[in-house]
Amino acid sequence: MRWHGSERILLLSGDHGEALLSAHEAKAFVQEEYSRFDSGSLPYTWQLDRHGPGHDHGWTFNGHAAANGWAQTQEHLAQILVSWAEHMPLQALGDRVSFKLWASRDWGRTMIVSYQPSQTDREFCAFIDDRGHEQTPERAAHMRARAWQDLDDTGSWYTRLPETDPTAPATLARLIVTDLRARGTVFSHQVTAWDISAGDHGKLWVPGLGGDVHPRRGEHF
Repeated sequence: MRWHGSERILLLSGDHGEALLSAHEAKAFVQEEYSRFDSGSLPYTWQLDRHGPGHDHGWTFNGHAAANGWAQTQEHLAQILVSWAEHMPLQALGDRVSFKLWASRDWGRTMIVSYQPSQTDREFCAFIDDRGHEQTPERAAHMRARAWQDLDDTGSWYTRLPETDPTAPATLARLIVTDLRARGTVFSHQVTAWDISAGDHGKLWVPGLGGDVHPRRGEHF
């Protein structure tokens, strides 16, 4: 977490063991951070900007750092879901966090991935639009083999998992990758994440997602 003034940045970092509060010269800190993104290094995997008090440096940090293969893509997805479950109920005050995925081999078919702490026992969730397929018993068997749980009234398959299950993030990440590959996606860089949000205000950036993100970077809109 950080507080950004015109001359100084106050940074709160740490883990379960300790917390560290540090102060930095704002311009130098932002320039160094942006250079790290440009070089492919990620100082963090996601960033939530709620447009609070302080100086807006005017640039996003949604750098593109594609995962090296599907195993790493799955690992990045799981790590972000774990982190959201730990931090978002405090930073986003219980808001639903979500993003959409499109794959170039199946363009236009939307997968929605979300974490919603208010949905007890089904906080982690994924939906895939499957209206282009006839929903036969054989189709249902194929979808359940990918770990989709059920079909809703709109023609979308979904899976909901509780955050009390420590394996839920990894399970959902594996489902996402399995479905993308089953639909013809060959490489993780053929997948684009967009419409990324945590509630209705502020911006959520996910450079550590493991695939392409829209928008990648640039001035704040």
